[in-house]
Amino acid sequence: MFSGCGGLSLGFTQAGHTIVSAFDNWDEAINVYRANFRHPDIKLDLSDVAAATNAILPLHPQMIIGGPPCQDFSSAGDRNENKGRGDLTVDYAQIVANVRPEWFVMENVARITKTQKLVEAKRIFKGAGYGLTQTVLDASRCGVPQKRKRFILIGKLGEQDGFMEECLNKNLADHDMTVAEALGDKIDIQYYYRHPRSYVRRGIFSVNEPSPTIRGVNRPLPQGYQLHPNDPVKNLDGIRPLTTHERSLIQTFPDDFVFLGSKTDQEQMIGNAVPVKLGEYVGKCILDYIKASEVADWKLIKQQYPEEIVNHEEESVKDIDKSRNVLISLVKADNMEQYIDQSAKIYYTGKKFPSTVALNKLYYFMPYVKEHGIRDLYLIKIARVGTRKEGQPNNDPNDFRLVFEIEFIKQLFPDYKKVHLDIWQTFKDTTLGEMIE
Repeated sequence: MFSGCGGLSLGFTQAGHTIVSAFDNWDEAINVYRANFRHPDIKLDLSDVAAATNAILPLHPQMIIGGPPCQDFSSAGDRNENKGRGDLTVDYAQIVANVRPEWFVMENVARITKTQKLVEAKRIFKGAGYGLTQTVLDASRCGVPQKRKRFILIGKLGEQDGFMEECLNKNLADHDMTVAEALGDKIDIQYYYRHPRSYVRRGIFSVNEPSPTIRGVNRPLPQGYQLHPNDPVKNLDGIRPLTTHERSLIQTFPDDFVFLGSKTDQEQMIGNAVPVKLGEYVGKCILDYIKASEVADWKLIKQQYPEEIVNHEEESVKDIDKSRNVLISLVKADNMEQYIDQSAKIYYTGKKFPSTVALNKLYYFMPYVKEHGIRDLYLIKIARVGTRKEGQPNNDPNDFRLVFEIEFIKQLFPDYKKVHLDIWQTFKDTTLGEMIE
């Protein structure tokens, strides 16, 4: 949400995530976004919480990311959080709470930590069940040649507050990245002008230091500019402002990123963007956390359940008991044939099978065949820790999964029915009767 020209989207894509859709309300930025990405960018007023919720719910996102407009909080503005755009932070929180993805990421200026809008947004997130980690990252320690401090709030359903702190801090660089370090021969000047917010500050900077924050305006060197005591030059010979392209490179957009529209619009969207490498840094931290959590979860499951977890092998299944818990789980295209012909004897979970599942309560199994839906009912005879190799012999014998030994009972529906497969919330206590209803 609030996708702008695509800095955060590109960063998360480079980290290894897949963006399924973007949303914004600024035509010029949408045009640039669509010129650089293949997934949809939909024009939508995100202050309309109901409309945004209805647009996003059918996508079933695992994560929502976005940076609600920050001008009402920014030190470059008048710092009045009640002028209207600050409300979009609360709207963002409400949309996330309505959709309830497993994860969300919210980016903003560092000053948001001093606002009541953040307090209100965090109250909404906590009420929806999210554990929260917040931090302020200096982009120059995250692969961006720019002193740009940004607030990052990450939420995950069911987690403890502070769960991502270690991941976010352990990979920070040990020095501030300079413009010359990042751009090399792509920039052919030693010093440049960046218009100060006030002439009590310097306006000349060296490429051998990080750039100051790239803002949404790029003004020329004014006639009669008086050197500031901290300007690193003796005179103004050859001094110029950065070009639009150079500013995009400092925001770590790639050389071939396509910008469209007027120079004013391009400068604004570049200044508004989340630096690509900052987005990539956060995106990688999340993937690192997921990977580490998966390894820890499997070790814990093996400790808790060294043998069988459940065993219904001897129970009668002549009469279907609608009060029993049912597991509905995805069967991918490379493994669906045995489920279509109802001959399946074993099912192994995906690596991200949620640890919230009450395994000892599971009784029935219904395979959700990809692009088809659910149809058939199986008995879970035995559930235990195993490996993917049991279902597909050519796979890694150390790729641990939950393995269910199953037996076909009956075809529950005449044809496949599509249902919303919300694995992170419904496996724990979904009964067969509730599912049918």
